[in-house]
Amino acid sequence: MKLAILIPRYGDTKGDFTISLARMLVHSLGSAAPERLDIEIFSVSSSDLPASRTRLLQQAIAWQARYALWLDTDHVFPPDALLRLLKHKLSVVGVNQARRSEPTGPVAMRFDEGGAMEHVWTTEALAKAGAVEEVAHVGLAFTLIDLAMLHRVKAHVDASGPGWDQWQPFDRKLLPGTSARMGQDASFFQELRGAGVKVHVDHGLSWEIGHVGERVFTNADTIRDKAAWLSRSR
Repeated sequence: MKLAILIPRYGDTKGDFTISLARMLVHSLGSAAPERLDIEIFSVSSSDLPASRTRLLQQAIAWQARYALWLDTDHVFPPDALLRLLKHKLSVVGVNQARRSEPTGPVAMRFDEGGAMEHVWTTEALAKAGAVEEVAHVGLAFTLIDLAMLHRVKAHVDASGPGWDQWQPFDRKLLPGTSARMGQDASFFQELRGAGVKVHVDHGLSWEIGHVGERVFTNADTIRDKAAWLSRSR
């Protein structure tokens, strides 16, 4: 099974990220893998993140990958992280990493009962329960995508947009009713949801993901800082 690892970067990668990637590759290609993986790494170095992500997705499609794993170069993760996401057999499943800020907060969002966006909080209890939750979007720091769903996306884009050849899925779209723009990852997941593709977050793996800043941020920090984060974002 062909799996493309997609790494946008600008400058050098973090040392702890490189070690995490090496350990994950050894584990994923070893005897623990339920199916033989043919892994290729694609990386683009540029300050234009939306363009980098578009190019990387195109490279994965051209290589005829079945899956694409997005990685950001300032994160750390356990060796079995890729195999754990593959076991879910979902179209899109990623992690809810802590933001690299103080106070910190989660990146994943979902729709509340009224249709408004709200934060998704990965708690230790959810992690221990192995909860997997449908969300509106996650970040792309560690996200696995089954590229088999792209035929649905292509049909949607051809019917409602400028056409597949002109598709720019990571261009930052305007938030409805505002002059502010959403992030490139949120824009991408909005495109997928428009084609009927569901997005999920793995809370168990999320608890083990670290975001490298001056220190490593984890979801334990998001729970500690929850009140401060919500107060700041009002």
